[in-house]
Amino acid sequence: MRRIAFVLLVMFATLTFSSTLTLKSSAVVSGKYVTLYDLAATYDGVSVQKLKAFIVAFAPQAGSSYILSADSVKIRAQNEIKWLKVFEKSKSIKVSSKAFAVNLSEIHDVIKSKMGKEIFLTTLPLIELSTNKYTVEVQNISEINGKHFALLKFKGNGVNSYVNVGFETSKIGNCDSIDEIKSVVLDFIKKKISLFLVNEVPKVDFVQIEVGKPFKESLNMLKVPVNFVLKDGKSFSTILEYRISLYADVVIAKKYIPYGKKISNEDLAIKKMNVYATSTSYATSIKYCVGKISIWSFRKGQVISLNGLKTPPDVLTGEILIAYVSYPTMTVTTFVRAMQNGNIGQVIAVRNVSNGYMLYGTIEKGPKICIYSGGE
Repeated sequence: MRRIAFVLLVMFATLTFSSTLTLKSSAVVSGKYVTLYDLAATYDGVSVQKLKAFIVAFAPQAGSSYILSADSVKIRAQNEIKWLKVFEKSKSIKVSSKAFAVNLSEIHDVIKSKMGKEIFLTTLPLIELSTNKYTVEVQNISEINGKHFALLKFKGNGVNSYVNVGFETSKIGNCDSIDEIKSVVLDFIKKKISLFLVNEVPKVDFVQIEVGKPFKESLNMLKVPVNFVLKDGKSFSTILEYRISLYADVVIAKKYIPYGKKISNEDLAIKKMNVYATSTSYATSIKYCVGKISIWSFRKGQVISLNGLKTPPDVLTGEILIAYVSYPTMTVTTFVRAMQNGNIGQVIAVRNVSNGYMLYGTIEKGPKICIYSGGE
């Protein structure tokens, strides 16, 4: 009898372990949770309903992933599901969540509906959800320093996601082609600049383009929000980026100009250049620059900045000048060497070229020196 009971027990154990499951080494999920069904590569003797009801963890954020310990999943599954035997393919399981990109046209339409007028998106966020079945609603509209923002709520798979989207309410014009957008923008900003489109234009079949108010986010880039009106009346929103240029004939250094040099005509040349991003005032006349003193060093080809030039003093140290001293009955003149720089009206030290005496005098127009005292 004991032998028969033992054989029956072995047979019973063999039958009860007929429920088996093999874990994947990686899994992609689309729901709010990761279930044992999501992680099952193969299974036998256990119902789909039971596997789907077995929640292992919360799903990762849309488009992201994390690692689960296969050992932990195995132990828990075998403990909670009677007679289940779990096999592993690897020691870890990479779990990724499906990512569905939100259509920007839907964002445009829901904000437009809330505002009751046309709007232009000024930020194009990449919003990814774990499902393509979702609802979107405007939670709040705010305005900060003249900029508009909409707080949007996305609901799908029982998960709520929030995002802030910037938008503009000012339309500056309509046009029928991509090339016409530049004209609309230039008419609005009223500046003599050139615009060059730098980003790729979306390939959409439109009947009209609505142009929003342009804005700058860097020194030489202009962003223009636009809505492509489609044949079905819906709008495709995007932002076009234009590089700003302003060409002018400017003075450049023909060769290296060191600090403190008195600039000559041979140091300079005229060249047409894009000066829009030039942060300092630039020279446009060689004649104006000649004779000035450089207070910067200019490398060859560099635009000559007016901030890097200064007018030389009327008298330079070492310059030979006529000096005079007046008496009631006569005027005596001599040649002197300037011992320091000076401008008309200033008193400077000079040295008599003939006898080496140090004198002091006032610089007068000419320039010349009016001596009023003597030293050595």
